[in-house]
Amino acid sequence: MPIGPYHSHEIVLCSADAGPKSQRKNPGQAHFFFPGGKWVGTFRNAAERLHCDFLILTTQHGLVEPHKIISRYDLHINQHRQAVQDIWLETIPALFQGARYRLMVFYAGGCPRDEMIEVMLPILRHQGIALLTFGKPNMFDVDKLDTIWGMLMRGTTSEEIIGILNVPERFKYYPVDDIVSN
Repeated sequence: MPIGPYHSHEIVLCSADAGPKSQRKNPGQAHFFFPGGKWVGTFRNAAERLHCDFLILTTQHGLVEPHKIISRYDLHINQHRQAVQDIWLETIPALFQGARYRLMVFYAGGCPRDEMIEVMLPILRHQGIALLTFGKPNMFDVDKLDTIWGMLMRGTTSEEIIGILNVPERFKYYPVDDIVSN
């Protein structure tokens, strides 16, 4: 399946949050709030290196910009699905309003990725944004981000991306057409 090509301003890197054990004790900027969630820092650093936008998807605060001040929380999507969905229905469109994003590259780290995707996809559908996700907890394949970025910029296929991954079964791509038809 063809993916891209994309321009850098059309792609947003998005990291999932991390649970209470990975959070700071005091309120702080979201991009430094999860010292135990190494994938958050990895995506933050990649966004700086690749000169692209970076957002963090949290269950308590919704989709947040890196510099937003957030505080400790424990809101697991499996136990609080409706509350999380309500927060995301408000925050995701608000941050995407006026943006030219066409693709979100999402890394869930240690979070329940599939549950997050189930809640996120209908919201992305209304925004016209495709979703690409890969990797699994413990930072599997996160080191492939720069390579995937380059592939997305020149245009690639699902098969090409899958071919570079150590955990290919975790790759998922939801083009806008598929999102809209669900």
